[in-house]
Amino acid sequence: MRRIGLIAAMAVALLACAFASNGSASTRRAADCRPLRAIFYAPTDWLRLATTLAQNASPCAAYYVTVPPLTGDKTQPRAKQASLIRALGPNIHALDEISFAGWSRWVTNNNSDWFTAGVTARQRMVLAGFDPTLGDTWAMNETSSAVRKNTGAARKNLLEFLRGLEDGGGNPLKGVVFAIGQNQGGDQSLYKATLEAWLQDTTFWNTAALYVSDWMQETYGDMRTYAVAGASAQQRRDAIEQFIGHPLALANAGGDLTTAARAFLVNAYGPLANAAWAWSTSYGWTSVPFDQMQDFVSAQVYAARALDATAQLPADRFGFAWTPNNTLGIGGNDFTKETQTLLTRLAQAIRDSAETVDPSDPGIGACAQGQWCQNAVIPGAAFTNQWASFSTWTQTGIALADQPVTFTAGTTAGPINVELKTGTVVSAATADTPVTLVTTSTAGQFATSPSGPWSSTLIVTIPAGASSTAFYYQDTVAGSATISASLAGQPAATQVETVAAAAPSKLTVMPRALTILGGIKKPLTAEVVDRYGNPSTAPVAWTLKPALLGTLSPATGDSTTFTASGTAAGRGKVTARVGGLADTVAVNVTRPPARIGGTLVRRIHGHIVVSVWVVRGKVRAKGVPITFVVRHGSSVVAHVTGRTDVHGRVVWRSRHVLPAARYTVKAAIR
Repeated sequence: MRRIGLIAAMAVALLACAFASNGSASTRRAADCRPLRAIFYAPTDWLRLATTLAQNASPCAAYYVTVPPLTGDKTQPRAKQASLIRALGPNIHALDEISFAGWSRWVTNNNSDWFTAGVTARQRMVLAGFDPTLGDTWAMNETSSAVRKNTGAARKNLLEFLRGLEDGGGNPLKGVVFAIGQNQGGDQSLYKATLEAWLQDTTFWNTAALYVSDWMQETYGDMRTYAVAGASAQQRRDAIEQFIGHPLALANAGGDLTTAARAFLVNAYGPLANAAWAWSTSYGWTSVPFDQMQDFVSAQVYAARALDATAQLPADRFGFAWTPNNTLGIGGNDFTKETQTLLTRLAQAIRDSAETVDPSDPGIGACAQGQWCQNAVIPGAAFTNQWASFSTWTQTGIALADQPVTFTAGTTAGPINVELKTGTVVSAATADTPVTLVTTSTAGQFATSPSGPWSSTLIVTIPAGASSTAFYYQDTVAGSATISASLAGQPAATQVETVAAAAPSKLTVMPRALTILGGIKKPLTAEVVDRYGNPSTAPVAWTLKPALLGTLSPATGDSTTFTASGTAAGRGKVTARVGGLADTVAVNVTRPPARIGGTLVRRIHGHIVVSVWVVRGKVRAKGVPITFVVRHGSSVVAHVTGRTDVHGRVVWRSRHVLPAARYTVKAAIR
């Protein structure tokens, strides 16, 4: 501790000397520089950071440097450090880092609550030597992603913790919040949608404004999206500005939806930029030589000043994370020298950026007349355009949360949920939100409970603070029904539901009666419907009695073909069955009239042989009396009478041998 005290004393002396030797310059700067609240997160090396800032301080800036809690107990502040920081100058202040994770364990272990945790943290802060009357305050590190995503009671717990920290047992003191960050590279669509949902939480932002003086968004940049070959300082500035200013840009784009968030952020927002060197994870990506890192921190200061000027904020507010990490394998003494050089560059960039070098280019002083902000180059580095999209708002819309359903006509489907979504993220309603439900089905109906009452259209309400509500659906028309849910002035969300026919309740066979000649085919169809008249696909089974009257093919299906017997005639019935349902049609098979089917004249061994046959339909007819005359020219050779045999024929053979000639036969049924 003697060594720390000596360093602090030297720092105070150096600062006093600097102020004494540059009084006139400081006076000039103070008259023409932008006020700044500069807030720094320093889990290590906080005294060297504060000392370097003091040695290169801007006369119109207030500097705040965090002091981490004890490593072994994250709820215990580190004592005797705040006074060392305050001793560096009247505009250098200490922040007691409040570990959200550490106090979360305290709440659980002590079966306590978050407000009590906040009050206790404030009390311990004062006991450790932090003095609010001299400008010290607290800095909560860090809001988890659960707060952004609105997981469980995360937002409520955070606000209660902040309330306790601000109250401090009756001693109000607003403080700093470090909001957890997001990688600069990659697809940001999901993050944007989540942030949009959060920015609409009016209650959260109005409440946070009561307890928080500085809302510092962790924006730990990635040099691979900065050090682009051939890019100017202004192009680099713009790329950084899009990233570090994205919450404010999105709140501005939200219009009336984000009024509370915007009002809070305008007065409290600041980016926590990246001076952490050299890291490949956790703090963006800064695994580069220290001279390139100097270029990067200078450009970030330039961009932060430009952001505040462009947004016309009441005062400038930004900061940096500082945590040296010798991942590049630099020798110990060299690493100390290089980190000191980097700290000095950071402090000087902040100081010089406050001066109005060019009114049309605020913050350009951070670049030291082109010495910095445009010289670092990494092969393959490229700007990302993801953060430009945060200047436009994705409208919160309605969606059907459940998969399409298949249900039986006359039954109830549900619950079916409608939910609010911002992009792809489910969002809570900021006010009671009516949703209109309609269907394309003429028989479809909606209700808020499975027992009704039912209506062909319905307005359901998503309550403020909730993200969804449920409804039920009925329909009696089988097929596809498209249901739609819509918010006023927005396109509807639609979903196709499948309605299956109910159990068969009626079976009808057509035609109702059938009279048919033997050998003829006729189709039969069965219409099966449920109680609502919906066609049923239930299988139909066909039978014929007596079976000798013909055949049915196929034996199952919604239609069949009856083929009447060519030999049998009579009355019967065809029956169709579906489950316990049956329908029968009368069938009358009649014998077709007999007719001469054909004649054949042959000469066998000199004799003339004549065959005459009779058919009924397509079948040879037995026992039919016929007569036929055999002629040779105009001469009658024979006059024959008889009945057809089992083959439906009458055969005549001449008694004597007859000459070969042309013989004709004329036959008739008697």
